[in-house]
Amino acid sequence: MSEKQIVEELSPLECRDLVERLSDPSLRDNFVDAKCLMILDVRTPQEYVLGHLDGSINLDFKSPSFSDLIARLDRDKAYLLYCRTGRRSARAVMLMSSLGFKELYNLTNGIEQWQREGYEVISG
Repeated sequence: MSEKQIVEELSPLECRDLVERLSDPSLRDNFVDAKCLMILDVRTPQEYVLGHLDGSINLDFKSPSFSDLIARLDRDKAYLLYCRTGRRSARAVMLMSSLGFKELYNLTNGIEQWQREGYEVISG
C-alpha cells in the first residue's frame, strides 16, 4: 500500500519547464492540489555564491549536518536538486528517496550544463 514515488533525471530544458510550471501562479490555480517546487542546491556555500538557480536553497551535501537537514524537510513537496555536475545531487536524490520523499528531480549534468545551454543563474 505504498504511494507512488517519482524520481527523474531532467535536462536543463525540462528543469526550466518544471520550474515555470510549478512556480507560475496562474497555472497553479488550475490544480486542486497545487504543488510547490523546492529547488535545492547541494553544492558548498562557496560554489553557491558564484551562481545558483533563482529561488534555490543551499544545503551543502558535504556538510556533516546534511542528512539531518534533509530529514526535516516535507516529504510531500516536489524537489529539484542540482550541484555542479550532477553527481552530488544524484546521491542526495538517492538519500531522499530512501527517506520516503515522494517527488524528486535531478538536473542532469548539473549547473554546468544549465549554463552551457544559456540559462540564467543568480550570483551572490
